[in-house]
Amino acid sequence: MTGNGKPILLDGGMGQEIVNRGGKGGYGEWAVAAVYEDADLVRQIHCDYIRAGADVITTNTYGTTRIRLRHAGIEDRFEELARAAGELAQTARAQCGRPELRIAASLPPLEASYTNEFALSFDQTADQYGELMDLLAPTVDIFLGETLSTRFEARAFLQAASSRGKTAWLSLTLEDHGSTQLRGGESLEAVISDLGAAAPDALLLNCSTPDSIMKALPILRARGIPYGAYANGFVEIPDDWEEEGGVVQLSSRADLPPDVYAGHAADWIEAGAAIVGGCCEIGPAHIARLRSLIDSGA
Repeated sequence: MTGNGKPILLDGGMGQEIVNRGGKGGYGEWAVAAVYEDADLVRQIHCDYIRAGADVITTNTYGTTRIRLRHAGIEDRFEELARAAGELAQTARAQCGRPELRIAASLPPLEASYTNEFALSFDQTADQYGELMDLLAPTVDIFLGETLSTRFEARAFLQAASSRGKTAWLSLTLEDHGSTQLRGGESLEAVISDLGAAAPDALLLNCSTPDSIMKALPILRARGIPYGAYANGFVEIPDDWEEEGGVVQLSSRADLPPDVYAGHAADWIEAGAAIVGGCCEIGPAHIARLRSLIDSGA
């Protein structure tokens, strides 16, 4: 919750917003390409979310991992791109005159989204999260491990964040169709019961359908720390999802305009969510509607 007792409002999706405004959609480059091809576009999207009323914006670093950039042939730009993404978020905050707004570092699955198969060991995963955190630490307020599908990723993220003195939010992603299983196959309840000593400051669910999130919120509530959610606007993540196929494999829903999405968020808030926002295909108009919902209660 914010200081006035209202839920914290996150921004919406960055990568899909870039794609929808003409950016790339392929694995490896995807949204990160905008950092070096059209930095003004990234800054403008941040500003659009700030003007829509977000309390937190998220760095455009979902694609900025060594493995993803290696696939695109630009791993040598890893440090440059991570720092630039953090600086773009800071620039947008300053330009919009919102010094109190917080910036979250997007810390994604390092190898692929929605998977339970990893080439990196646990220690290598924690080390690479730590490397990205160190690069982003000067420009962010929150470490946000998002769209994580397994206990393995969650624990590695939390281990890396535990010694760095920043707020750490852990966000997990659920299977579609109202499931409380993570996309990696484990149960949400089992995973959050076994996070180890380094507990997050908040537990979130993201890149899942609104209905799946609603079903799973009581599991988060039982952990006894702040919790929330930011759903995606995809029809579903296909069972035969291939990371290298990129987001062009996905279809957006036609039944989640801002008012409908806000109805789902109102249910989450009624269920105790202290943090709400949007993921892929949830844009500035949705966030503006959530701002109205939070401020007016309607």
